[in-house]
This record gives sequence, structure tokens and C-alpha cells, in this order.
Amino acid sequence: MTLRKKILFYTLLTLLTLAALEGMARLAYYLAFAEFYPPPPPTISPAAADLPPAELTGLTRRDPRAQQDLWLKSRISHPYYGFTALSPYSPLNVMPPPQTDPDTILIGILGGSVARDVTPYFQQTLTRHFADQGLPQKPIVVPLAYAAMKQPQQLHIAAIMLAMGGSFDILVNLDGFNELAFSRVNFNKDVFPFFPYQWGNLVSLTRDEIALAGQIHATRAQLAQLQQTATTSPLRHTALYGILNRYQLQQAQSRILQLNYDLTNQESARAPERHGPPIPFHNIAQVRQETVQVWYRSSALLSRLAAAAGADYYHFLQPNQYIPNSKPLSPKERREAHHPSHIKEADYPNTYPLLVQFGQELQQNSVHYFDLTQIFNDRPETLYKDPCCHLNQRGYELLAASMVARLSPALQRRAATPNPQPAGSLTVAAPLPLSPALPPTSSTPAAAAADVDANPDYQVTLRPGNLLVYVKDYCRRQHTTPTFFLHITPTTTADLPPHRRRHGFASQDFSFLDGGVHDGHWGGNNCVIARPLPQYPIAAIRTGQFSPAGEIWSTEMSFPE
Repeated sequence: MTLRKKILFYTLLTLLTLAALEGMARLAYYLAFAEFYPPPPPTISPAAADLPPAELTGLTRRDPRAQQDLWLKSRISHPYYGFTALSPYSPLNVMPPPQTDPDTILIGILGGSVARDVTPYFQQTLTRHFADQGLPQKPIVVPLAYAAMKQPQQLHIAAIMLAMGGSFDILVNLDGFNELAFSRVNFNKDVFPFFPYQWGNLVSLTRDEIALAGQIHATRAQLAQLQQTATTSPLRHTALYGILNRYQLQQAQSRILQLNYDLTNQESARAPERHGPPIPFHNIAQVRQETVQVWYRSSALLSRLAAAAGADYYHFLQPNQYIPNSKPLSPKERREAHHPSHIKEADYPNTYPLLVQFGQELQQNSVHYFDLTQIFNDRPETLYKDPCCHLNQRGYELLAASMVARLSPALQRRAATPNPQPAGSLTVAAPLPLSPALPPTSSTPAAAAADVDANPDYQVTLRPGNLLVYVKDYCRRQHTTPTFFLHITPTTTADLPPHRRRHGFASQDFSFLDGGVHDGHWGGNNCVIARPLPQYPIAAIRTGQFSPAGEIWSTEMSFPE
């Protein structure tokens, strides 16, 4: 074989090998990610443009830890709203606030991430509705919603907007999920339940938290570089490069999730500016009751406030996949958007029925309130996209259509008679009951189980490896503050140090911080302590907690030879 033929042969062999590898890489890409390579470019709605990269990847569908804190470093604390976006051009930060005029119908939308994400679809649906109905004005939606916001943050935002001279034709509030989940999360972290979510981390950072925040920032920079090279690299057209790049992206995203998880589980000394006023609740059942009260009162006050400013107020209770019989879940939804742990952690079975019940009381008191929890009950297609509450494009289109249909009478009236009230002027609203009657706490399911004061004891067990483990359900700070005593009686007194032999046992008293952790993996409200025992043979153990007033609880364990 001539040299020329050899070169041609090996060149052809190399090309065929590369083609085969590329073919296998494309097949592997499809099998791994359920889409052909190259994937379509991502589309990001304007309302989500200020989110950190990890939230835009859909990773929340796969990692429950994403609920903890994906967004901490993307926003700043605010003296009235709780928190807001870093950008000075966010609608929440722009001053002066928007004002009505005869040529537009100005609609402010309040709520959390579902309200934020539905905003562009809401705007599109409104625009079509105005065109179909021949309404002369232009509808303008002002996005006042932000991820993780909950009442009374919506009430504060509306009040500040109006106090600063803003005006609206209609104020829309879409909420329900965050109220249930985040008041409970705050309570479990010893933060006043009705402070904004993650308030303790937004206010100030400890030295360890600053170090974690720095790692998050560095990993985000690495993530941004990987995303940039994915669109500029000369190898971007090959699936071999695509698989490697996507793997690196997922590694960086997982690193950010882990760092955020570590950051949100940092323990620090109790400071009033981080934890708020003393919590007047003893258990989750009491928090649940007050959560519904705050939600009801905030909506009632928003209705009064809007009426005083010459605006209509509409309140929508958002749909959620965990409400029984609210939607036939598709196989994909059951696999990616329905996690049993969320049902327990957000307390849906006990709280959502109360929201529905007191929403009906809002209606009876002339508030424009609509329960949208059943709008998907005849739709088996996939609409939910993650284990929390968020929807895919079709889901948001249906949600926006439901909202606009219920707003139609107000839109027609506003189009015919523009807001006659000048911006900045207020009138006195009619009285509205602010405290619906709640059933007694004891009648609420699981209240007795959640009563942390009923049983201060820890469950104490001996685990393999000579490890004594303490576990307490529904654990609060009052269960971690008292000192633990641990008295260990050996089989042979000679195993004791000389100064303890006359007592007959070794004393290994400790505090919670010496050997305990507040472990979110255990449902977010359990305390777990692991204490290693001496290696010599042990006859008995006596342990418990005590305070200056005396012994709080104790238990004894004996180990016959």
C-alpha cells in the first residue's frame, strides 16, 4: 500500500470513528436528557430575568433541597417589603410608582413566584381580551410579585405603592402556597412565622455564612462561564462536547444547591433582628391557625385599601397539585411534581381546607375572592412542572385565562368609566370583619401530636458503634436550651477515672450545641443528637435534661451481662 493510500485510509478511518462516536453521543444525549442534540435555546420570560441561573434550569424538579434557598444572594432586604430584587429597575424599586391615566387600565399583580411567573401570560391574555371585546384602553400589568413572598408582604407592597403616590385601576392578589409553607419554615427555624421567608439570613450573615456565600458567588461565576462557552465554543455543534458541558453545568448547579442548603441550615446565636419578637406559639397547630387569620385579615385589609384608593381588588387562591381531587395527575407529574415530603412539610391537609373555608367568608363580606384550586380537575395533561407549585407554559396559560374571565366585569366597567379618583387621594372604606371564627386548636387533626409542650422527652436509643442517639419530634428551642445529663455506670468500677469511682458512674453532661444538630432532612422540625459512649462494658445509663428548677425528664437503660 502506497503512502498516499495509507494516509487516505487512516484519515477515512479517523473520520468514521469520530462519526460513530458522535452518533453514539447523540443517542446517549437523547437517552439521558429526553431531547435531541442540540436542544432549542432556552426562553426566559421578562418576569424571571432577574433569577439566579440555578432557578432557570428546572433543577427544582429534581432536588427537594432547592426549596431551601436558591435565591438568597439575588436579592436584598427591604425595610417595608421584607426583600426585593437587586436591580434598581425592578417594578418594586422604581419610584415614583405607576399611576393611572384615561388611556390605560393599570393592573398590579401581587403574590409569590406563581404570580410572578403567570404575569407575562396574564398580560398576553388581557391584551387579547381587550382586542376581542373592543375595549379602547390598553391593559398594562405591573408585576409586584416576587418569589417566596407571602402575606402580609402583599399588603405592605400595596400600602407603600399607594403611600408614595401610586394608583391602580385593579389590584390582583394570587397566593395560598407560600402562606402555608413558609410560616411553618420560619417557626421551625425559630424565626417569627410572619416575617418574610429566610429573614434570619437576609438581615445579617455570620462569618461561616459569609464564607458559604463567597463559595456560592464563585460557583455562580463558574456556571456563567460554562453557559457562555456552551454558545460560543467552536465544538458546540458536537454532542460529545454537549454532553461534557451539560455534565459540568449540572455539577455546578448541584454545588450551588448544596451550598445554599448548607447556608440555610447554619445555626447562630439568637438575635432579635434575625429572629424577631418572642414567638407566642407553642406548636405547629397554633401557627396554622394564626396563618389563616393573617391571610384572611391581610386580604380584607387589601380590599379596604384598594377601595379607599378608587381601585378594584381581586383575590385568587392558586391551584396546587397536593389538594386532593383537584387534578388527575399525569405519569410525568407523579414522577417529577408530586413528593410526599412536601405534603407533610407544608401541612396541606390541615391548612388548605381552612384557606378555602375562610375564602368563602371573604366572599360573603363582599371581597372579590375566587377559589381557583379546582380549575384543573378535568385536565389530565401535564401542567405542574416541579414538586412545589409551579406550572409549565400550558398551565400558566390556563391559569391566566381563568383569572381574566373572572376579572371581565371589572375590566368592562373600568373601560366604560375610568378611575375618577386622582392619584394619591384616599377615601374611607366600609367596615369589613377582620377576624373569622376559627375552630379550637384541639379540634384540628394532628394538633395533639404537634403539641411540643405535651411531651418534652427525647427518644433515646443505643445504635451500632456504641452511639447513644437522642431524637425529638416537633423540636423547638425550649427543648435544646436545658443541659443534658448523661450518667454512665460501667460493669467494673475500675474503668472509671479515680475521682469518679466513689460516685460509681461517669458524668458526661453536655449541651445541645456540643453534640446536636437541627437536621432538616428529618422533616424540618426534628432534633437529633448523637453521643459516642466509652468503649468499656456498660451496666447502665441514666440520661435526661435539667434546669435550675430541677429535672425536666429522664430515662434509664440497663445492660445485663
